[in-house]
Amino acid sequence: MAKTSMKDIPLQEITLRKYENPAGLERKELIRKFLLSVGLLQPGESRDVIVHIFELFLENRDRGFEPSEILKALGDIRGASAPNIRRQVRRLRDLKLVDKVPDGYKICESIPSVVENFIEPFVVKQSLERLKEYSRLI
Repeated sequence: MAKTSMKDIPLQEITLRKYENPAGLERKELIRKFLLSVGLLQPGESRDVIVHIFELFLENRDRGFEPSEILKALGDIRGASAPNIRRQVRRLRDLKLVDKVPDGYKICESIPSVVENFIEPFVVKQSLERLKEYSRLI
């Protein structure tokens, strides 16, 4: 196994995917496509516990959840273990879709504004600028 140097670890990472127009999709499929579009879910992934977590946050916008409460709410959904739930919440927090609040974690106020004000300028644009720097040097 090759050793990974600190220089090979990305400072930030995003995967963007474009899917068909979302008109006519049911809520769960909209959530799934959104998470696929921003790279939080992989195509063909059967363990989509992040979809259930995100849906729980959306359905309870005014309420904060501790990871243990999320685990209890998800019941015996495949992949719903305490470590995995903490990991998925951290991934949602990294993209500013979920905020830490005094009573746990809560969905952000406006998902469209997160996309426009954080993901687009600070993740996508900065990643593209760095890609351009590399391309100019090679």
